[in-house]
Amino acid sequence: MKRYISYFAVLLAVLLGAACSKDDSAAGSDNRTGVMAMTVSTRQTADTGEYDPLQHQTVYIYNDEGGLLRKYTSKEACPERLELLAGTYRVAVEAGEEAPADFTKRLYKGEETFTVKPGETTNVAVVYQIVNTVVEVKFDDSILQNLAPGYSVWIAGGEKVDEQASEAGSVPALRFTAEGTGYYTLPAGMTSLAWLFRGTHVEGKNVEMEDYIPNVKAGGKYTLTFKYSPDLPGYIDCVLISVDPGTDDKDDEIIFSPDPAVISEGFDIAEIQKYVSGEKKYRILAFSELTRFTVSVGDKSYDALNGTTEGISLEPVDKYNVRLTLSDAFFASCQAGDQKVTLRIEDANGGSSEVATTYRLEGLVPVTADDYDLWANTVTLRVVSFTPGTTVQFGLRSSGGEWQPMAGTPQGDDFITATYAPQWEEKTTADWSTPATVLPYSRLKKGTGISAGNTYDYKATVGSKELSGRFTADEGAPMTDGSLESWRSAQQFPGSGTNYTFWGSGYNPFAKELCTRDEAMPGRVGTYCAKLSATYNTLAKVPAPGNLFTGDFAIQVLGGMGGNVSFGKKFAYNARPRAVRFKYHATIGEVNYNLHGGKIPVGEMDKARIFVCIVDWTAQQKVFAGTKAPTGTWDPETQTEAANGPIIGYASKFIEETTQGDEMVEVILPINYYQDTAAAPDGKYNIVVSCSTSAYGDYMDACTTNVMYVDDFEWVY
Repeated sequence: MKRYISYFAVLLAVLLGAACSKDDSAAGSDNRTGVMAMTVSTRQTADTGEYDPLQHQTVYIYNDEGGLLRKYTSKEACPERLELLAGTYRVAVEAGEEAPADFTKRLYKGEETFTVKPGETTNVAVVYQIVNTVVEVKFDDSILQNLAPGYSVWIAGGEKVDEQASEAGSVPALRFTAEGTGYYTLPAGMTSLAWLFRGTHVEGKNVEMEDYIPNVKAGGKYTLTFKYSPDLPGYIDCVLISVDPGTDDKDDEIIFSPDPAVISEGFDIAEIQKYVSGEKKYRILAFSELTRFTVSVGDKSYDALNGTTEGISLEPVDKYNVRLTLSDAFFASCQAGDQKVTLRIEDANGGSSEVATTYRLEGLVPVTADDYDLWANTVTLRVVSFTPGTTVQFGLRSSGGEWQPMAGTPQGDDFITATYAPQWEEKTTADWSTPATVLPYSRLKKGTGISAGNTYDYKATVGSKELSGRFTADEGAPMTDGSLESWRSAQQFPGSGTNYTFWGSGYNPFAKELCTRDEAMPGRVGTYCAKLSATYNTLAKVPAPGNLFTGDFAIQVLGGMGGNVSFGKKFAYNARPRAVRFKYHATIGEVNYNLHGGKIPVGEMDKARIFVCIVDWTAQQKVFAGTKAPTGTWDPETQTEAANGPIIGYASKFIEETTQGDEMVEVILPINYYQDTAAAPDGKYNIVVSCSTSAYGDYMDACTTNVMYVDDFEWVY
């Protein structure tokens, strides 16, 4: 379709080209001249108040040598008939005003060459076309619905809008705050027209994008229609329709956004994709060069821009589009199960996008930390099959152990699973000599369930095909400072501050040897171990067993001289311990004090004691021991709860004789559980470790020459 400015045309003659008039009066009288008839035709604009270019009209008539013969500066001044000597002439017409950038002022020009013949009337038509670049901006209704008021579009010459200079008026520019049409005169030598869109989404995100139109021609009309695309929620797209005068209309559609846009082809990114074979394609739309493009799955990441990974291809579609294709070779490298494939894209404009698609692949799913619970000691094995009615037989064993078979159970979502849980051994009697009677408890049965830090083989038989794998469960949390390597000084117990950070002792100025560090005992682990030495407090006149515990200590003077031990510290259990391991060496003598009715009479062999408790307490368990009868005493072997909450499990060792040899010995004590189904304790206080040279020292029932070394406390998972 041709674009002629017909409603602003000055009709200098009725017909294009020259013709002979039948009316002799219209011709020159001397047979040496001819007549050019001149009339003006325009639409009426005076009543509407619109800008009328014909109010600023100039007509020039030149001879064939370029000399100016006539100039008429208004349409009223133009004669209807002009007698000219026979010959060749050129008429040039201008209408409007010249302005670099304006919303109303525009300029039209046109010219035509014609020949005057003697005695004839020559008819010439001149159509004048606009010489400005016409820019029309439109806003789709979706812009009004999704962007906050205040959005705008800048138009300026060149490849980038200088917004500051445009605001200051130092460069010609048009700013559209509403739909409309503007007129821009490109400077000499400039062929590009830049635009900048700026706005704010109703949810608060800034929307800013810029680009330029190359090869802009004077007289062309460029319409930019901005809309919010329903196909790309959260993005803005701009439809640019450019019209080249003298050619058919051409439409050129581009899409832009503050960040690169990712569109899946033929599938929904948000839905799980069951993959068997074939290609998966994505289209990426960006308005500047891509600087980063990675495809990630699991712990693997591939460079799609510069890499040559088999199964990943990136190809250009057009100026603003590239297509990513993932094929069989890529998915063959992925593990079975639900695998999240993530695309991360950055462009030179600072924009970035990240999208992820979950692909479901058939086979034996690798075991990850999401599949096991190290406190419950369970693991779930999984197979993905898209074939209804598939039967699966699973197997699990600890490394080198015996296979535990289990039939799979369909879950109704392509997954067939089997959950391995531990077995518990119920106990009603102690397997140690003191005391002879304990409360019923349970222990994890060896070879069942899973435990932290251990390696397991697993397999699945699907039809005639056997699939296998291996995993190592995460490590369990180590006991806080179990190595006893952190000491404040050579004579002070581990910990710092008014309240001990973890380990504490009843050390005080009257009994400095209750707990000291030692660096000479054979069999210790590392540089130091703890040396617990019993003594006699001459001020209070009471025995003082050597001790080390998790908790806090305070001296009491009023109401009976002695000390308050507040048992309990915080520990984050990420797995259930099966046992506790430590090293010790003890020297045991006869009880020489029994002030408050302890269980061992004076003159009989004393007993040292070490116990470890998993508790779930809201407050510490406070025990007083001193010149008066003890208060707050408790024993995990004979009670399932203390005053401030339950005892989940415990391990206990009474040391009834002096350790043989000179070296420390290692002992592993199973944890006896009162609760085997409750969640991991997460109260304010949930661990207690107690080491004492006298098991009944709270009752001032002790041997004041006992010595015990302890070191290297570890959970066994």
